[in-house]
Amino acid sequence: MRKNIKPKNPTSNSTVLLVGRLSGPKNTVLLNILRQVAPRVIRQVSRARFVVVGGPVTEEHRKLEKQFSYLSFEGHQKKLEPYYRKAAVVVGAGRVALEAMNLKRPVVAIGERKYVGPLLPEKIEEAKATNFGDCWDEESFDWAQMVRDLTNLLKSSDVRKKVIQTGYDLVQKEYNMARVFPKMEFLYGQVLLEKNLSSLHELPVLMYHRVSPTAPASSKHNLQISQAEMERHLLFLRDRGFEAIGFEDLLTRKIPRKPIILTFDDGYEDNYRYLFPLLRKHKMKIVMFLLGNRKHKTNFWDAADGEEPAALLKPGQILEMAKSGLVEFGAHSLNHSKLTELGSKEIEREVVGSKKALETFLKKPVLSFAYPYGFTNEKIKKITQVAGFTFGIAVNTGPTRFGKDLLEIRRIHMFPNTSPFKYFKKTSGYYLRYRGLLGK
Repeated sequence: MRKNIKPKNPTSNSTVLLVGRLSGPKNTVLLNILRQVAPRVIRQVSRARFVVVGGPVTEEHRKLEKQFSYLSFEGHQKKLEPYYRKAAVVVGAGRVALEAMNLKRPVVAIGERKYVGPLLPEKIEEAKATNFGDCWDEESFDWAQMVRDLTNLLKSSDVRKKVIQTGYDLVQKEYNMARVFPKMEFLYGQVLLEKNLSSLHELPVLMYHRVSPTAPASSKHNLQISQAEMERHLLFLRDRGFEAIGFEDLLTRKIPRKPIILTFDDGYEDNYRYLFPLLRKHKMKIVMFLLGNRKHKTNFWDAADGEEPAALLKPGQILEMAKSGLVEFGAHSLNHSKLTELGSKEIEREVVGSKKALETFLKKPVLSFAYPYGFTNEKIKKITQVAGFTFGIAVNTGPTRFGKDLLEIRRIHMFPNTSPFKYFKKTSGYYLRYRGLLGK
């Protein structure tokens, strides 16, 4: 096998490049092209050259190379890009077609089963359906048409430009990994989510807000628990075999036998100072919901109710917590607005805007949206879903069993000074249904 042999007339603008395996059905197609198509193209475009990259190159191929001066077999090549770039036309299927189109080379699609032809707009659907000619029920090759197509491409720069643009647009739209991977990741996540939900006995979702250094002072909304009490909660969970997970875990891995989700609303700075050290100490994970509008520095929405001012997390603190892998961040609207009091456009701005702002800041997808004050309705849920959130997080509304409505996940509110027995009940998995039976 020859390597790094320059093709004959490498500067020619009429090189037809054929790339593929030189064995099995691929080789049969290649030989038919070289014997039935190439000689007839040369009669009309005498400057044309046919360069074949691939292997194994056999004695049969070498005989053809000696017979036709316009033909060159280059064997296997580690780097195909130089060959693509020198070619006037690239002939191939599957990966070869995609690579050439991405490099803005005109492609004539032909595979093991079918001749598709130049990648013009009217050929796109056929090309996609057959993997550019590799997949088809019955063999379908029109050698005379291939002669006409190659001749036309070699003679007309305008046709080549049209084929180039069509192919490049197709690759960017449907085969570009930057676009395809998120779609595949989403589908994989949905399958794993369904599997996790089907095997799930129950998944308690607890709602916290602030963690303070000592026993909380007076608070109108009972938003604080002490650092010591928070640690008792974490130790309780560890000792009883719970594993704290995030919403993203439901989409990316098999969930543990006893999962629980600990959520913290609003993103208070005291969570960085007094909660985060506990998470690192006990290797526990939480989900924290932030405002998308990072201009807000304190809990201004509680001021009218007489709640004491409290600082929100600073950007560096958020990034440090995210990098630890112990804190998954979700959105909590842009401005902590009561969404049920807004019109559709304002709701969309709060929901979509918070997702975009946080994803830009965190440089990763934000999967969950916590409705401010827990207020939601079907319109808000629909907007949340269309915005791209997988999980919508409520408070006192939604099914009492996790997974019945992922856009209205009911949570269990945690208050200060919760007794061990009451904490046991709230983490049992039956607490919400038990309250439902009591009419609470």
